[in-house]
Amino acid sequence: MKPNKKLISTAVILILLAFAIYYFINNLADFKQLSFVSPWLLVAITMLFILNYYFIGVITSNLLRPFGVKLKGMEAFQLSIVTGFYNLITPFRGGMAARAIYLKKKYNFSYDNFMATLAASYVLIFLVASLVGMLSTLFIYISSGIFSWLIFLIFSGLFIGMVGTIVIAPKLKERKNRWLNSAIKVVNGWHLIRGNWRIIAITSILSLLQLIVGALMLYLQFKVFGININYSSALFLATIGSLGILIGITPAGLGIQEAITVFSALTIGIGTAEALSVALLGRAVSLTVLFVLGPIYSYILLNRKPTKDIKTK
Repeated sequence: MKPNKKLISTAVILILLAFAIYYFINNLADFKQLSFVSPWLLVAITMLFILNYYFIGVITSNLLRPFGVKLKGMEAFQLSIVTGFYNLITPFRGGMAARAIYLKKKYNFSYDNFMATLAASYVLIFLVASLVGMLSTLFIYISSGIFSWLIFLIFSGLFIGMVGTIVIAPKLKERKNRWLNSAIKVVNGWHLIRGNWRIIAITSILSLLQLIVGALMLYLQFKVFGININYSSALFLATIGSLGILIGITPAGLGIQEAITVFSALTIGIGTAEALSVALLGRAVSLTVLFVLGPIYSYILLNRKPTKDIKTK
């Protein structure tokens, strides 16, 4: 990794941490008003967090099938956890590189095709998230009268862009230029997935389930501190949070994800102290699960024997 990327990542984390500490010190009374309701809710939140990573594993397995790679259920789940773990300890979503290397070594899966599956997953995740985001924005307006035209227009623009990508993406002829050919292979890889509506439907449904589970997690995280919000608000926050993967500057979006949660919560009338407490609780759960399971599953996957009979495309 280049030193300048490490420097940018570290600088962003330190700046956001400084702001968080400054706010905490100057608004200590707001945090003291929060109460810890039930430790059993933490168990439920942890189980939902693990369930979401199971969905990520199924999505990965689903997208790899058109390329002839068949991950077993537990292997796909372990790979999703390992990806999350390396995203946590490296900036710029280094877990994706770890996943690509694993698939290359164990399944001889090309990096170009990996980028195609990654592009396909992002397109479908953003398609579902933008649609749910528009709907949740409208639900919040109906229930509370609060409406943000800026966020609604962002969701709308993203939805139109993703629909256009799915419908219009062309199949291109390969060229002699190495770098141009790599980009063409990525587009053609997405074209292969785009033509399989079963894959698209399953991945879209799983992405929706991820959002539903993520919203339930946020709903319970607020409950931990005795804060009552409606589910549409939690769904709104979860949807905006899912778009945070676009900003992979810091390890696992550290600081970035919390800032997104706080600022999006402010748009629907949730206080900064409440939103920040909830965001930090979610971060604590993810750190605990990924640091416990990540190294264990890394060891298991590294010791798996490579698959010899690979169907290549």
